[in-house]
Amino acid sequence: MTAFFPGSAIARSLRIALCLAVAACGGGGGGGGGGGGSQTTNNTTPVLTVPSGLTGTPPRLTWNVAAASSSSVTFTATDAEQDTLQWQLAGSSSSLAAAGVSATGSAVGNSFVVALDPVAQPAFAVFQVLVQDGQATAGFEVTTLRTGTPSIDAVEPASAFAAQPLSVAVSGTGLTLGGLVQAQVTFGGASATNLAARDDGSLACLTPSIGGSGQTVVAVSNGQGSDQLPASAFRMMPYPASFAAADVLVDSSFVLPQFDLALDGATADVASNGADVVHARSSDGGATFGASTLLSGAETPTGARIAVRGDAVHVAWIGDGQQVHYRRSLDGGATFSTVALLGTGTQPATGLRIAATATHVFVAWISGSTGLSQARAIVASSQNAGASFSAPVGVASGTQNQRELEIGALDDDLVVAFLDDRLTSQFRGVYVARSSNGGLSFGSALRLSAANRAASALDLYRDGTALHLVFTTSDGVLYNGSPDLGVTWRTPEVLVRGLDDGVPSQPRVHAAGDRVYVLYTTDGTAVRIARSSDSGASFPARTRLDGGTVPVSSPCITGVGEYVTVAWLSGDVQTDSVRGVFATSVNRGSTWRPAELFGDGTSNQTGLALRQSGARLLLGFVERRSLSYGVFCNANRP
Repeated sequence: MTAFFPGSAIARSLRIALCLAVAACGGGGGGGGGGGGSQTTNNTTPVLTVPSGLTGTPPRLTWNVAAASSSSVTFTATDAEQDTLQWQLAGSSSSLAAAGVSATGSAVGNSFVVALDPVAQPAFAVFQVLVQDGQATAGFEVTTLRTGTPSIDAVEPASAFAAQPLSVAVSGTGLTLGGLVQAQVTFGGASATNLAARDDGSLACLTPSIGGSGQTVVAVSNGQGSDQLPASAFRMMPYPASFAAADVLVDSSFVLPQFDLALDGATADVASNGADVVHARSSDGGATFGASTLLSGAETPTGARIAVRGDAVHVAWIGDGQQVHYRRSLDGGATFSTVALLGTGTQPATGLRIAATATHVFVAWISGSTGLSQARAIVASSQNAGASFSAPVGVASGTQNQRELEIGALDDDLVVAFLDDRLTSQFRGVYVARSSNGGLSFGSALRLSAANRAASALDLYRDGTALHLVFTTSDGVLYNGSPDLGVTWRTPEVLVRGLDDGVPSQPRVHAAGDRVYVLYTTDGTAVRIARSSDSGASFPARTRLDGGTVPVSSPCITGVGEYVTVAWLSGDVQTDSVRGVFATSVNRGSTWRPAELFGDGTSNQTGLALRQSGARLLLGFVERRSLSYGVFCNANRP
């Protein structure tokens, strides 16, 4: 079987991004006046022969070889003019390496050998074999399939509510082989739905609507074989969520403590500061915690914050009201580095925030006295995952107070949102500043709130490359969003809700894809949530979540995929009845379960915090029991 076609056809048919110097075939120089130019001898394109072992219809061929095997084929070509033939193997270098494709022997002559070496896992590659005689080019496009059993490495998130579908990502190798084979994913033997290949190593799907809870085997198959994760890798959790009858004491102190939480799968981390800063880790989602590790020294700590990425644990706190301290662990909290002091420590420090990416750590705070109009938002950044930090830099210029900052980070991009009095406190504004070099410098700050309104109480949430910002003014609750990590923002902001339900406060925001949720309180007695299904362009749906007229405070919101969870404090301080409650939705906020109490608290609770990973929920709060304050946690039962 042979195939031949001119070089221009290769570029169209094979879509090869190559520059081929192909001379014109035939033609004559012209000229007037009866004189003729010299004539170029007509040239024919080399003729390629399909090697044995390859199938398909030229110019597109297929070569299937088991991943563990080796093979080679020899391409041959003839040229009518007997010109010297030159050969080329073209394709993505990374794909060719993954599939074990290489050219061997000489690239000049009537033959060309392409070899397949054994590879560790199934793979595919598309490459072109080109032959040129100096004027014209011929070629084949070859899809090579290195067949073998697919492997599955992980499922994220690692839990879902039973019978309540959740979008998850399955990662592995050789899953679809570039779409040449069809994969299937099962949970406990039941097929996932809405299966879509992100790439050859990742599948997106919805967990099946199966009942029953507990450890669940996740498997993948694709006609080449199958593989599965151990049952412990994924868990179906009961729904409705049910919390433990007794709260878990993580830290106790005679000083009113502050704390921060992190939750990733079944791993929960708490950083707490009462008289001292301590870190504690749980390997069962917060049902129990190991012994705490002391992190602070002789300083009086406040404002402890934590950021966790796998076994990298980053903890920051303020010492003696001025100095920012930082320590990290690279082994899940078993050991910590010595204390790093960030900044000069000569000005009041408040509002500490921390974020960590794979390579960067960002610590931000407000430095300076508000009474002297010296409060400024500053950031100390690490370019090496916390091994060292740059000197703190100001986020934005200005001569008036800045306050209430929030941060969002991805890779080396950092966005800081803050309130700024540069137009006087009467017209306090919401500003954002962006760094694209790992927090070493910032572009000009951009005001997002109206210049003739005073803003307050902002919140910022990052979902992939999208940023979501909410704040309040005298108009109500407002929203602004950026699809590109703060490069561009909406103009103008979107009014989520006016004053018809009461005066809004304490806004919180969460997002998943095109769904944006804004949680807020009104008149201090109602908890409401507004929902957008168009990436924040409008918020037509709102729901009241509380069931009474008692005071409410400290609203929290989190979620993943189809799941959204909220919590708040409900009750009267004077009657010692302030308790944490929670409510859940498993259909993107369309409907909600009634709010429920949790745990065994008996006195006022403060400082409520909420985290979610898949179907795992973790609540934290401060409560005084007996003679001391305690940081308590409670997790939903598996």
